[in-house]
Amino acid sequence: MMDNLFEEQYRIVAENARRFAQKNIKPVAAQLDMEELKPFDIAKRAVRELFGGDSIQSVEELEKISEDRDILNASLITIELAKAAPAIVMAIGASLELCGATILSKGTEEQKASYALPLFRGEKVGCFGLTEPEAGSDVMGLKTKAVKSGDHYLLSGTKTFITNAPDADIFIVYARSNPQAQGHKGITAFILERGMPGLETSKPLNKMGLRGSPTGEIYMDEVKVPLKNIVGTEHRAFYELMSTLRIERTTLPSMAIGIMERVLDDSVKYAKQRVQFGQNIIFFEGIQFKIARMYLALQHSYAILFLLAQMYKAGKDITAIASAAKVYTSEEAVRVCLDAIQIHGGYGYMKEYEVERFMRDAKLLEIGAGTTEVQLLIMARSIMMEDQFYFNPMFTPEDKLDGSRLI
Repeated sequence: MMDNLFEEQYRIVAENARRFAQKNIKPVAAQLDMEELKPFDIAKRAVRELFGGDSIQSVEELEKISEDRDILNASLITIELAKAAPAIVMAIGASLELCGATILSKGTEEQKASYALPLFRGEKVGCFGLTEPEAGSDVMGLKTKAVKSGDHYLLSGTKTFITNAPDADIFIVYARSNPQAQGHKGITAFILERGMPGLETSKPLNKMGLRGSPTGEIYMDEVKVPLKNIVGTEHRAFYELMSTLRIERTTLPSMAIGIMERVLDDSVKYAKQRVQFGQNIIFFEGIQFKIARMYLALQHSYAILFLLAQMYKAGKDITAIASAAKVYTSEEAVRVCLDAIQIHGGYGYMKEYEVERFMRDAKLLEIGAGTTEVQLLIMARSIMMEDQFYFNPMFTPEDKLDGSRLI
């Protein structure tokens, strides 16, 4: 859809991802949804072939790739994979962007070699244990306990709605390590491995959408975790968590764009074939208006994604723009999918046509990685804190501290 705007390097990236998706994902996309087929063979192959896993031989190489990270490059891959099956993107994102990236950015050299490297090489699967039954958007309400005992901690508690949990090899788990601390203080991140005594996971939860991406619970009963498995600074994981969540919010807009582009293409093809009242329905203005608004939402979503990528590359604060991108693209993806179903009529409500699946997949984007309501609060508070300077994202932090510059 946007090929004419991309430099050659980006067109090649998108084309490679498109071919991969057509060959490896599209033939099993329905099975991933209907039969909840495990996505990890495909996900690992995608990590190796599309995200550079095959070329990473050392932690030094991995860190160099991370330093040179290009959001647009990763976004184009995500878009093409999401056009075939968003569930594959969820499996990859939880393993790399959440679990792997946390270890790579905050971990020790030993942790990077033992845990981050096999994740980014597509050899193992990771998950990110933050959400609890009573602590979703309210991160400060974590109940999982970490009790220090000599050279280790004992972790006890339950995590829920955790992507990849039923099959993960490596777990990042957040727990309250200082019971005297209040709110966001006293939280520590730990690395756990499958097979540790006291660590169990549930079967995949029965979800509305993204059914090819296993989501489950993590159960911990005094899991003995050595101090060397602490990620980042002890008792200060909440502060370090924010950067991880910002990066996650750069991935979800790409998923939304992939969904929108796919259902728009399907809708146009269907409207050209479907005949009612003696003509193809593509010639009815009511259908044309829907298609035009779907196209408008898609192009606006690309525009905010490009702005987000440019700001990230320039080293600017992306907190509010990442939230804005997530809210806008997720809400538009749901609306576009509803329009696609309406264009397909009764067939759109049937599993024979895949717009029904994409509708169910799209809905989670308004909930996961922070609900729409939480993102709106982040944006509002950023505007309140930064005042009028915030409306121009090209101002640097130094500009914003200089009260002489007004918009």
